[in-house]
Amino acid sequence: MRRVVLIAALVLAGCGGSSPDPAPRLDNGDTGVGVPDGGAPAGHTGDLEAQFARTVRGSVRVPEADRTPPLALLELDTGAGKPVVHDSPVRSERAAAVRLAGPELRATALIRDADGGTGRIRVSVVYVTRCDGVERQRAAYFPQAQLETIRIAPGVRVPAQRSRSAHVRFTAGCSVTGKAFAEATNAHSLESFSDPIWFEY
Repeated sequence: MRRVVLIAALVLAGCGGSSPDPAPRLDNGDTGVGVPDGGAPAGHTGDLEAQFARTVRGSVRVPEADRTPPLALLELDTGAGKPVVHDSPVRSERAAAVRLAGPELRATALIRDADGGTGRIRVSVVYVTRCDGVERQRAAYFPQAQLETIRIAPGVRVPAQRSRSAHVRFTAGCSVTGKAFAEATNAHSLESFSDPIWFEY
């Protein structure tokens, strides 16, 4: 009997272990739990709409080094029904296209990085219009694409979350197919892209 008790005690001791390190806290006390960087699989669980609606306030002191990309999210308003939300990373299988209610789209992109700090967030819309048999490829970027490296000096405080909204109008009477996605860059120039939302009109 004494041997059984000893074995049980050893098993319980092995399961305990030390408590995990506390999550980093933002200026407002937010730990960022539930909003991992873009490379973490845990970021794809749960309700994406609720995750997008959650606001992360406060700032982050840029660390000396950062190996994890930020989380990128994109919300697209189709004009009919609830908005569609996709997050990073890009999936291997393409999602079905959503139907726009009119010749326009509104999208909002978010970047979150609770441990490395945010640098820039961009809404990218790439599409093809077909008007009277003429097909044209087009693209719109908010802000405009630039050849620049986003790198913020260690120790500088930057927002834990940034957002950017875009409104694109298409030529009336034309059919449109395309995709919209968020491009997120953190303070150390690490990038993450939301899974694209394909659309048609």
